[in-house]
Amino acid sequence: MNSNDSQNNSPLILLVDDDRTTRMMLCRAMNNEGYRVVEASDGIEGLELYKQLKPDMVLLDAKMPGMDGFTCCTQIKAIAGGLGIPVLMITSLEDEDSVERAFEAGATDYITKPIHWAVLRRRVQRLLQEKQAEREILKALVQERELNELRSRIVTMVSHEYRTPLTAILSSAELLECYWHKWDEQKRLKHLERIQVASTHLTQLVADVLSINEVESGQIEFNPAPVNLKNLCQEAIAELRIPPGSLHQINVTHYGDDFEVILDEKLLHQMLINILSNSLKYSPKGGGIELDLIYYNPGQTTDKQALSLIEADFKNIDSPVTIFRVKDQGFGILPHEQGQIFNAFHRGSNVGTIQGTGLGLAIAKKCVELHRGEIAIASEVGVGTTVTVTLPSRTDPLPLNPG
Repeated sequence: MNSNDSQNNSPLILLVDDDRTTRMMLCRAMNNEGYRVVEASDGIEGLELYKQLKPDMVLLDAKMPGMDGFTCCTQIKAIAGGLGIPVLMITSLEDEDSVERAFEAGATDYITKPIHWAVLRRRVQRLLQEKQAEREILKALVQERELNELRSRIVTMVSHEYRTPLTAILSSAELLECYWHKWDEQKRLKHLERIQVASTHLTQLVADVLSINEVESGQIEFNPAPVNLKNLCQEAIAELRIPPGSLHQINVTHYGDDFEVILDEKLLHQMLINILSNSLKYSPKGGGIELDLIYYNPGQTTDKQALSLIEADFKNIDSPVTIFRVKDQGFGILPHEQGQIFNAFHRGSNVGTIQGTGLGLAIAKKCVELHRGEIAIASEVGVGTTVTVTLPSRTDPLPLNPG
C-alpha cells in the first residue's frame, strides 16, 4: 500500500490494480490532477482499504488474480454506504463481456485499455463532481427540515437514478469521439444505440417525476376522447426502443371486435409504458412478454378465445370493458411484498442492482383509477408476473366522468 496525502482536503481515490506499472501510471496521473491516491495490488486488499478509508472514488481493474474486480465491486456495493461511491472499472477495449459484467456488478462507469488519459481525467473529474453534488443535495435536505418526505425522496431518487443513463450517454459519446476512426460500423452503432436507450430512460424518468408530483397534488388531468387501442399499443412498444437481437420480445394479441373507445389516450400511454418497462427491466434473462388487448362486451362478444381469457377472473362483468394484460417471465414479486407493489417508491427486495424509481406502478394505478378501472397483479417468484388492467369502455361520444 502506498498513500500520497499531500492535499488532505482533496478527494481520495482508491486505486486497485495487480499490475505495478499500471498502478504507477494511474497514480501519477491522479496526483497530477491534485487527488490523493491509495493503492492496492489485488481485490482483497482493495476491499479492506475501502472498509477502512471510505474513499471518494474507486478505480478498479476488472481482471486480477484472486478476487477479481467484478467480485470486489459487488462487495463494495454491498457494504452499507457503498451504493453511493462511484466505481470506475478498467476493462479491455475489445472485451465486451467485461463491460457488461462491470455494470452488472454495480460499476458506475468504465475506462478501456489501452487507457486514453484525457478520457480518464474527464471521467474521474465528472464522477467526483457528481458525488460532491449528491453530498450537497443530502446536506441541503438535512438542513431544510421543512421539506416533506415526498420531496426528499424525489430529490434523492433523481440524483441517484440520473447517474447511470447520463453516464452511459457521456461515456459512449467520449468513446465515439476518441475511437470513431478505429471502430467498424457495428461497434459505432452499438454505442449510438446505447445513447438512444439511455436518453429514452432519462425522458421516462422526468415524466415519472412530473407525474407523481401531479398525482400527489391532485393536478393530474383526465381527458377522455376517441382512441385507437391497437395504434396505442404499437406506439408504446416503439417508444421503448427494444434493440434488434434483444433477449426480449413483446408479442401483442388482440381479442374482440371494437378497439375505437372513449378513454384518455395520454393516461393509457403512460400506464402502458410503465407496465411494459417494468416487465422488460425485471426480466433480465429475457423471454417473451405477452401483451393481450381484449375488448369484451358481454352481450356481443363471440370470440371464444377472448371469453376463455376472461371467464375465470371476470365472471361478473355486465358492461363493455377494455382489458390490458401484460405477462412476463421475470423475477416475480415476493408474496409478502405484493400488497405494497403499488406504493410510490416501493421496490422489491429481490431486484438486486437493477436501477429503478419505484414510481411506475404507482403512476399506472392512478391512471387506471381515473378511468374508474381496476389493476391487479398475479406473481410467482422465479416464474413471472401478470398485470391485468380492466377499464370500462364506451364507444359513444359521451365522456366518462371519474366522479
